Amino acid sequence: MKKKGMTFLLGGICFTVSQLLLRIPLLNYFLGTSKFQLLYILNPLLIGILIAFSAGVFEESFRFIFRNLFFKKKDTKLSVPIIFGFGHGIVEAIFVLAPSLSVVPLGELKIALLERVLAIVLHVGLTVIVWNGFQRNKKIQYLLLAIFIHGLANSLIPILVPFAYSILIIESLLFLIDIFIVLYVYQSKKYYYSKGEKR
Repeated sequence: MKKKGMTFLLGGICFTVSQLLLRIPLLNYFLGTSKFQLLYILNPLLIGILIAFSAGVFEESFRFIFRNLFFKKKDTKLSVPIIFGFGHGIVEAIFVLAPSLSVVPLGELKIALLERVLAIVLHVGLTVIVWNGFQRNKKIQYLLLAIFIHGLANSLIPILVPFAYSILIIESLLFLIDIFIVLYVYQSKKYYYSKGEKR
């Protein structure tokens, strides 16, 4: 139980370092410059997609770093990346939802809560993808795959927001992505150890 708690905590710290301490301050800095604002005015969709992919670059890179630093053993169970992913996703959910909870009734946050649940499932799957790279000795390939999937999911927002029913479309597509993610996580059992024995 202590190890699981530490794994969960490390997942939360991973989000905190990658987003709150690094990516968001850097984005705020660039957003405050006239050159960046001009680029955004001239190419709003392209810049929106680049910002979306930057989340994947930072978060997946730090998942990779944390896996390499704190989880040396390869004889690990699938539950380890799952718990780490939950820690990452839940801390992000708290960061995203906490400001709204103080001003908006919980009943009016149903869509936001649904989106966070879908995001947590995605974070679990992305963590498993990064971990699988270590399990299969294909670290960089799986890191790039995780960055791509993360960036693609985030890019749904700048791409689809201009359209009618964009929220419904985005949440539906995230749900479909999560279905594939869950199936992928289930299939990933073969790369891990079970009951102390190699599969």
